[in-house]
Amino acid sequence: NPTEGGSTSGGGTFNYGDTATVSATANAGYTFINWTEGGTIVSTDEDYSFTVTSSRALVANFSQDAYTITTSSNPTEGGNTTGGGTYNYGDTATVSASSNAGYTFINWTEGGTIVSTDEDYSFTVTSSRALVANFSQDAYTITTSSNPTEGGSTSGGGTFNYGDTAT
Repeated sequence: NPTEGGSTSGGGTFNYGDTATVSATANAGYTFINWTEGGTIVSTDEDYSFTVTSSRALVANFSQDAYTITTSSNPTEGGNTTGGGTYNYGDTATVSASSNAGYTFINWTEGGTIVSTDEDYSFTVTSSRALVANFSQDAYTITTSSNPTEGGSTSGGGTFNYGDTAT
């Protein structure tokens, strides 16, 4: 329970007084919780052994694994991210990055490794992840000149980041 949560083995026909062992194996993305009989927990061990004294109907219970996807911006003022949250194993998550004025999206990284260069990054959830949207500050070149050139000199040109004051 649920059926897609895993598989069981060990059921069958036994003589009175025999020792029976039933086993539960969780599928990827699920965790074994317990064995129940008629809604009552009889064991929390994946391998449950007991002395047979009557017919029994045992149910292996599994829970679907849930994972946390977190997103952040680097630098923080570079932009915004969405799509973080809790997802079940096998779900498709999509995280999105949007640049603030004066910044450009570069990539998504995880632990310093580039995982996508798309602002919208979709993936199948198989574990918790901490994703960082990286932005670069836009730079602009200011060129000054005199017209006519013999009329005087100019200064203050150069390369400036968005929001800087050029003097």
